[in-house]
Amino acid sequence: MKKVVLITSTYNGANYLPAMLESIAAQTYSNIDLYVRDDGSKDESVEILRRYRERFPEGKRIILVNESDQDWKNKGSHQSYRYLISRLPDADYYLFCDQDDVWKPDKVKRAVAAMARYAPDIPVLYVHNYYVCDKDLHVEHTLPKRPSISPREMRRISLARVIMTGTWGGVGMAQAFNRRLMELTFRSGDITPTVAVDCWISWVVAGMNGALIYDRKPLAWYRRHPGTFSSGDAGGLLRYRDWIRHMQRHCDNIVYGLRDYKRLYGKLVSADRAAFLTLFTSRRRLQKFLYPHRLRDSLPDEIAFRLLILAGKI
Repeated sequence: MKKVVLITSTYNGANYLPAMLESIAAQTYSNIDLYVRDDGSKDESVEILRRYRERFPEGKRIILVNESDQDWKNKGSHQSYRYLISRLPDADYYLFCDQDDVWKPDKVKRAVAAMARYAPDIPVLYVHNYYVCDKDLHVEHTLPKRPSISPREMRRISLARVIMTGTWGGVGMAQAFNRRLMELTFRSGDITPTVAVDCWISWVVAGMNGALIYDRKPLAWYRRHPGTFSSGDAGGLLRYRDWIRHMQRHCDNIVYGLRDYKRLYGKLVSADRAAFLTLFTSRRRLQKFLYPHRLRDSLPDEIAFRLLILAGKI
């Protein structure tokens, strides 16, 4: 069987880790290594990981990377994941995992089967639907249907729209990717530590004309805790007040991400994509404001985003 590596960073997750680990132990796909970095937890997260490691089923392993380097410092979510990724071995496929997710038993099997349809030299990002839940796993809704995109179709995708959307390729807990995309994304050069990993990987698969596979079947329960941001949580003006607060972080992600993207891939992308990167890494605020192509899906979001550009946030 192809080797699959799961990637997670834990931090004070003792209340939810057992459910997540049980769901991984129950996966019908058996050639799995779960690589975990604990980010300085003050609760029993590490003890839970060690207990489950001793009784994980045959074919599945838990590797706690802190034990090999004795680095138990708190780095923050982005940097902890990035550090963990830098220490991963070669595998055929990789999946992100949040410490409080619960997976359906066939999640890994479906992801592997879907990605295996493409040749190994094609970068592939797989994203599945999921149940959006409260902290107690009461289901609120699932996601709208969306199309998969082949490498040929990806050539027509707007890189500007992909980058400005951020989570265009889905949130991290629903993402899986092959070795080729791992190499392009995380082994092509350093990127700014604060750039979100799940955004970055979707930007790379789009710019490099890879494949995006969308699985419509919900394959995990995704907990939303009190304080989790969503621009859909409020209505009217309150929605856009909250949206703008969130967008400050999003804009920083875009600004630093664009610089890194141009440096690493500017000479590899098509001419129109290279022109976009050149413009949006410049200080030509008015030209960026007047960019002739859509950047966001909805008209209100587009207007708000253009105003952020005019204000110099991007």
